[in-house]
Order: sequence, then structure tokens, then C-alpha cells
Amino acid sequence: MTFPEQGRVERKPGPETLLLDGGLVITMDPARRMIRDGAVLIEGESILAVGKASLIKSCREWTERIDTGGKIILPGFIDTHVHLSEHIVRSLIPDDDPGWMPRWLLPIYASLSPEDEYHASMLAFIEMIKTGTTTFCEAGTCLHVDHAAEALRLSGMRGILGRWTWDIPRGPERLRQNTAEALSAMEEMLGYVRSLNVDRIQAWPLLLGMGTASEDLFVETKRLAEDFGTGFGFMHASNIPTMETLNTIQPLRRFEELGILGRNLKLTHMVYLEEGDIDLLARYGVKITHCPTAAMKHSKGISWHGKFPEMAAEGVCVSLGADSANSSDHADMLRLMHVTAHIYKDFRMSQEVFPAETVLEMATLRGAEALLMENQVGSIEEGKKADLVLFDQDHPEWRPLINPVNNLVYAVTDRSIDSVFVSGRRILHKGVLAGIDEGEVYQKVDRLSRRVMERAGIEPVVKWPLA
Repeated sequence: MTFPEQGRVERKPGPETLLLDGGLVITMDPARRMIRDGAVLIEGESILAVGKASLIKSCREWTERIDTGGKIILPGFIDTHVHLSEHIVRSLIPDDDPGWMPRWLLPIYASLSPEDEYHASMLAFIEMIKTGTTTFCEAGTCLHVDHAAEALRLSGMRGILGRWTWDIPRGPERLRQNTAEALSAMEEMLGYVRSLNVDRIQAWPLLLGMGTASEDLFVETKRLAEDFGTGFGFMHASNIPTMETLNTIQPLRRFEELGILGRNLKLTHMVYLEEGDIDLLARYGVKITHCPTAAMKHSKGISWHGKFPEMAAEGVCVSLGADSANSSDHADMLRLMHVTAHIYKDFRMSQEVFPAETVLEMATLRGAEALLMENQVGSIEEGKKADLVLFDQDHPEWRPLINPVNNLVYAVTDRSIDSVFVSGRRILHKGVLAGIDEGEVYQKVDRLSRRVMERAGIEPVVKWPLA
């Protein structure tokens, strides 16, 4: 696909290399360098060099050059917990119904078709790409992983997929599994995704977690992850103690006894901690995904009970997740950073809590670490994948450019995103996605959402007259 307004492009003979020439490069490297008049040289899928444009151009050659003067170049954002399937019914659940899981979501999930899953996933990818996210980890709720994987392949994003896995709930019938069936289905999924042999597409064994998984399933899921050399995760970890079915708190001490804790374990939510839990998390290198906007919408009390600043201060890897299209109702990392940088300052009554620099690390470096990709993505460094997001400075939210990180976290929205690259390939430019017909996806999702609600026996609640 040919993108409009690509700017000045120059070509020279030689190996296939791309020079992003000019702009401000926020590297997120160990020195946290921010390079004015910088450049990034890409060879194939990886970053070959990063530094001052004048220096790189004086000692390197390239076959293609894109003028990125006036742009701000950052590593792509990393969302470590997002439900793809729920995009088919975004914002369905009314605010005043506490039975959001049994009365709304379970019937929807039990009614999803492969076509629903494909287009829901594609809609989620469109939203993530357009808001600067290049890598994600699915929450572990796909029903048709093959269709989600095909949408992921076409989108150009990098992602980790997971399937719906539990062994305790007795319904809905379509989602019922015993322990052996759950493990067999997970192993089949892991083998299938590996057989695709696409570096950008991975899979992990991911559980819905507390109250839905037996201890045998927890232990065997860890074994499966180790057999396949992947991470693994639990979705509802120390989530909402007042919900009796899905969110029963399982003490971390018990996970320690079972041998589950480790650096390849990712726990999501983790709002309610017991004494000593932060020490356990730090000691074992457990990764935490914080979903601030979902937590606020579901009234989890994160400002009162959340210890995320304390976890981060003790060296626990805390990353960010959008959760779902009926929790956050969005998949926008810029929103997540904005909320995270504000809410704890207010409750702790200290402007020093979660400074902008720490929050940007959560959206990039900590996300990469959480997904065991710290050697591949999360910063702009030689040898890492060329996953980048370019912002156009010619927007009011970037001016004046006194402190670029403060601008990004506190002021910037997706309206100034110019381009997104994954593995050196530009998958978004000037609002245009490569290889995706957005209009077709939107029309399909509108039609399919009505059908899945009919199959689930659900009627939307719209409180104001909609003629």
C-alpha cells in the first residue's frame, strides 16, 4: 500500500536499510538519552544505530531515507493485559448492574463465533496501533485463537495470545472444562501458534485465575509454560474480595508453597495485598499488570488500597494494561499513562508519586520486561526490534517543548501520532493503516455485535431515547 504524504525519500544502492533522519529521539536506553536532531537507522526488522543524525549519516549508508524532522520518536507502547474479544460489544454493560460478569459477559463469550473473534480482534488492533501500542498481551479469553492470530498477522502488530482456560465453573456449557481438558486445549493452542512460525505472534498459557482455577491447574500451567519456554499469567489476582465467584483472593504465600512464583509469572490487577506480599513479589521477580482505568470503573478502590507506587519503589516490575472494552472501554496507552500519573499523586497528596518518567517506563520498558521481551523491545537501542511510534510536534499539546516527557504523559493525545513502525515496517502513517480496510471492519463489527447479542439473549440498556 502506498501511503500519502510520505515526505522526502531518498534511495541509495546497498543492503536494505531505512534511515529515520531528524527529530527528537527519546531512546529509553539505560542512560535515558533524549537526542535532538537524532536519527534511527533500521536494517530489516532491527535497529542498526541510533544517535545524532549528523554522526550516523557521516559513517553509515542507507537505501531509504525518511525525513523525520519535527517528529518525536519513541519506542512503541506495550499493553500487558487486553481482552480482544470484548471489542465486539464495547460499552455494552450498564454502569449500575453489578452482575457484569454472569449476566452480561459470560453469555456473550459463550456466543462468540470465529468471525466475531476475528473482527473484534482486528478492531482492538486498529485502536491500539492508532494510539501508539505496538505490542500487547491478550488477557487469556480468546475462544478462537486461530482467528485472532490471523487478524494479528494481518495487522502487523506484535502480540501474545491466550485462550479461555478454567476448570472450576460449571457453566456456561460451552465454556465448561475439567482440568485435563483445559490443559490439553492450552497445549494445543501453544503448539498451533508456534507452528505459525511468525516471530511477532506468540502464545502463553493464561488463566482467568482466582475462583476459576484449581491448584492443580495453576501448577500444571506453570509446568506447561516451562515446557514451552514462555511466560504465564493469571488474570484476576487479588482483585475484588467482595465478588464471591471470580475474584476470591488466593494468598501469594500459597502460590509460593505450590512453587508457582517466578520471573515468568505475570499477575493482573493485584489491588489487595497482604503483609509481606511486596517482598514476595520482589524476591521472585513476579510481574504485575496495573489496569487503572478498568479498576476505577469497577470501583476496586485502587486509590485507597492499591500499592502500585510501593511495588515499583521496591523494584517490582509494574506495567500497564487497558483490560477490556467493558472495563476501561478503551485500549489507549496514553490514557493509561495520564491516569496513572495523576491518581496516586492526589490520594497520597504528594506530587512526587509516579513521576512522568516512571510512568513512561511502565508503558515501555516495564511492559517489555513483563512480557519477557526486554531484549527485543521497549527502548530504541542497537539490536532491538524497530518498534517505534512517531509523534508530530506541530500540535498545540506539544508546544512549547520544554520537557518532552511531561508533555507526553500529561498533555499529549493520539491526535498527534504520525507513524507507527513494527519490526521496521510502517503499519500506520498519517492515520492510514497498512493493509487494513478500516471501514469494512467497522461495518462488520456493527452487524456482528447485534447478532452475538441476539444469540446470547441480551438486550442493550440505553437509558436515553435513541430514535
